Amino acid sequence: MFSTLRNRFGIPGVISVIALVLALVGGAFAANDLGGSGKGATASAKKATKGPRGPRGPKGATGSVGPAGPAGPAGAKGDTGAAGANGATGSEGADGEDGLSVTNTEVPVGGTDCDERGGAEFKVGNGTSTFACNGEGGKDGEPWTLGGTLPKGATEKGTWVVEIGGEGGVGRASASFTIPLISGIPAENTHVVGEGITAPPECDDGVGNAPSPENPEAAPGHFCAFVAGFEVGGDVIEVSNPATFLGGTGLTGAILIASGTENEAGFGTWAVTAPTS
Repeated sequence: MFSTLRNRFGIPGVISVIALVLALVGGAFAANDLGGSGKGATASAKKATKGPRGPRGPKGATGSVGPAGPAGPAGAKGDTGAAGANGATGSEGADGEDGLSVTNTEVPVGGTDCDERGGAEFKVGNGTSTFACNGEGGKDGEPWTLGGTLPKGATEKGTWVVEIGGEGGVGRASASFTIPLISGIPAENTHVVGEGITAPPECDDGVGNAPSPENPEAAPGHFCAFVAGFEVGGDVIEVSNPATFLGGTGLTGAILIASGTENEAGFGTWAVTAPTS
């Protein structure tokens, strides 16, 4: 057979035929190994040599900002920082100007600035002066000395607080006069100005701001109690002389009798003005 092929195709032709046969046989074996599954091709691909890496492509456009995420929980409070160092001591300030001296010169009785009472003139170094005149009553300084009485037309003011407790809903508060009156105020001249009520003329001295719990007033010869408030709705129902338990005031004060709900409190102010005659 070999001789027939050589005679027919020559040596080169024989070699070509042999190569073709071998190629066909190798392909048959390869097909048999793969079994139609492609596993052999995958293994060959894995064993293939990795080609060179291509050049880096251009940077893509920046994407749009995404929505804000939910707020995270509050962090724990940090430790208190250490105290800072003391600052440098400032420079000493310049000396201030000398103060103005005050002189005191007696003003004789009959002087034009204090009429017939006399007193003293206080003058500051810059020439400003003021006068302190003796009060009514002469050289003894009455009636403002200890043991004196409230001068005619003069006014005293104070505060009162009452607590209502126990059965009956009645409480009592005192209005003590620091300077006693020359005589008590009669019941018909004592007045109670309820919370939010406009004061009557007898409780208005006609000077300055209108009378109120913050500005208690009384006309000469009258006593006025001003109610600032009660916790529930109580009120002062009577002004009593502490010496006789009758209506009016005593020489040294008065008792305010209040009515209201058990265990409530009330408070306010008062004013008394000595008669002018």
